[in-house]
Amino acid sequence: MSREQIVWSEEKLQHFREHLTGFWAQDAWNMAECPLVNEHMHRPKGGYVDVYRFSCLSSTINTELKYACWYCFSQGLWTSLVYGRAARLHRIIDWLNQTAPRAGSLLERSREKSQVSLRSYLSEHGRWHPHKITKLRASHETYQIVQDDMCIYLFNRIYDIIASVYDDREEYDKDIWDVRKLGLPFNASKSNYKVNFTRIEQPWLRQLTKRFMRYWVTVHSTSDCRGKVLAVALFSQFLTLHHPSFEPSLLDRPLIVEFLAHLSPTNRAAKTKKDYLISLRTFFECCAREGWAAFPEKRLIYDEDLPPTREVHPRFIPQEVLDQLNQHLEKLPPQVMRMLLLIEECGMRIGELCKLAVHCLTQDASGDWFLRTYQSKMHKEHSIPISREGAAIIGEQQQEVRKRWGEQARWLFPDKNGQPFKQATFADNLNRLAYRTQIRDATGHLYHFRAHNFRHTVATRMINSGVPQHIVQRYLGHATPEMTAVYAHIHDQTMKEEYAKYRGKVVDVTGKVVEQSGGVDTSDLQWVKKHILAQALSNGTCALPVVAGDCPHANACLTCVHFRTDASFLAQHKTQLQETQHLIQIARTNDWRRQAEMNAKVAANLERIIATLEEPNHDA
Repeated sequence: MSREQIVWSEEKLQHFREHLTGFWAQDAWNMAECPLVNEHMHRPKGGYVDVYRFSCLSSTINTELKYACWYCFSQGLWTSLVYGRAARLHRIIDWLNQTAPRAGSLLERSREKSQVSLRSYLSEHGRWHPHKITKLRASHETYQIVQDDMCIYLFNRIYDIIASVYDDREEYDKDIWDVRKLGLPFNASKSNYKVNFTRIEQPWLRQLTKRFMRYWVTVHSTSDCRGKVLAVALFSQFLTLHHPSFEPSLLDRPLIVEFLAHLSPTNRAAKTKKDYLISLRTFFECCAREGWAAFPEKRLIYDEDLPPTREVHPRFIPQEVLDQLNQHLEKLPPQVMRMLLLIEECGMRIGELCKLAVHCLTQDASGDWFLRTYQSKMHKEHSIPISREGAAIIGEQQQEVRKRWGEQARWLFPDKNGQPFKQATFADNLNRLAYRTQIRDATGHLYHFRAHNFRHTVATRMINSGVPQHIVQRYLGHATPEMTAVYAHIHDQTMKEEYAKYRGKVVDVTGKVVEQSGGVDTSDLQWVKKHILAQALSNGTCALPVVAGDCPHANACLTCVHFRTDASFLAQHKTQLQETQHLIQIARTNDWRRQAEMNAKVAANLERIIATLEEPNHDA
């Protein structure tokens, strides 16, 4: 908002005062007495509580500062009584009293001029303390950025809050939209909730884009809208460079061809370029159809203009990487560790994980647990079976959340402000751990984690475990089989094992062929619960699902009725038979009758299993 748009009035000042009653009307706030402490705020460790003293020489600015601080506390933007925030506010007040003692508003000076003045003041008084933060690139290279003094960040937040009150324009008329104020849904697990039009340089094009977005944002996600605004901004920059006097009626195919040539040399990925071109095509055609601009109604960006993109393959996480990650679980913050364990088991989207409700567990009639999520991408609720271990992890997290937030707790994984845990923070925790503990893939490269790769891993594992694709589709919550087909990647090892199964048959511990049912239970969820949660063994599979409880025959698989195996494990069975016969000989030599009897049973079962599996398959 420009300074010219500020209109001083007693009415606007009264808007501030209306909210500053009782505790908030005082010039000194002892936060130990804050009425919000028992609602959603907590005291810092050590028990120290700040006291906010508002002592501006300008009574108007004093009111503005109070309002901004009240807004941050009452809206849950500040949920902890952080030691030091009041001290930063007091430094800002000292600066204002020295540089603008008679100012009518904090906004009389532009943000940029105020920042320069505040930095100079802090520096002159030895109070300017910038700090360095180490960040990690996807290549695992570390780099440092210098962050400004925390006083500057506090000033910017106060400035923004006050500016939003003085700006009388509708949100749709502003150059930066806050979708929260528009009442539109947004992803609370991401930090960006704004749509920014300032990069569109031509005033007419900026206004046209706002008009288009006012329609588009009502039916599409905020992230999709931001992508389209970026595409128009890219076209705007092209016009500034090559066609500064452009107007809508001049849009034609030769201009588009020129824009394609302008876009081609950039180092953007092919998919990004394709998305930008489709967004621009949608923008041009919608504006022409609705009569908002004199764009031609015929299509100007053809399908053949779109750059080819490579075939999408599932980006599953190699097992050796997962093994290393799970060895260092205890080095993650407890909440992040629980999030990791859940996403490893369930493969949900990271946004769905971050926005799990506290009450996300349900039980069926048999007492088994199901995880209920909301898939914002599909606009629907979704339930999947979850193991008892997974339910226990959620139960442990629920206790921690209620201990911190009480019965007002809404999210299973909240951040420090009580909002959904941020997606970027989750990934950053994993990659910092990978860097510290040197988690590497089979080629020796440091592994870079992306949260969505856990979803690919779970889906690929299910496909390779023989789960029918329509069941995988139901488990993942996909709307179409084509979405699930992306994950239908068969490992070479799986193909080898499936070929072995084709040659032979599945047998139980006595060597008897087990008939395989070709049907699926009428309830997809019950089928998944029974089959996906079954136990895998090194030399076969166990027909007893995990949900049935602990195995009553631990380390006795080859004498257990639930044991199943096939020809893919023949080599293991023959090796074990040789080792077992050797143990029998040792036991008989030493007259260890019990050991000899037990191993004799195992050897007999192994001989029957091997004999049955090696028989010709006459049905094939």
